Amino acid sequence: MASQQSPPSVPSSEDAKLSAKEIKYRSEMIMAHDRSKLQDSLITQISTLESQLESLNSQVSSTTGKLEIDGSNDYNRNPPKATIKQHIKLLHDFNEIRDVGLHLIGMIADERGVGLKEILGEFGVTEKD
Repeated sequence: MASQQSPPSVPSSEDAKLSAKEIKYRSEMIMAHDRSKLQDSLITQISTLESQLESLNSQVSSTTGKLEIDGSNDYNRNPPKATIKQHIKLLHDFNEIRDVGLHLIGMIADERGVGLKEILGEFGVTEKD
């Protein structure tokens, strides 16, 4: 006697609904778990960045303090306009002294009846000077 097998049962629509609900539930659980991992990762990154920011702010404060102590912060004591004014005055003074010196050397050259270049050579002044 051959036994008769019953044909495979076709899932009812209720079974299919349960499966869809189960799949949706599992999918939501996986997404929630992934969100939790992402949130933990972001919290760790934020914490790391905050500590780096704190470290950098400390370095800025330390460096600023050193600049003030070393007197390297020359800008506040001697602003650019004052520095330029001082340099112009020094150049003006230099040019006046140079003119007087050249005038005296010219007088010596006239007295001796020689050229200015010869007198300048006696004083050790070269063409580059």
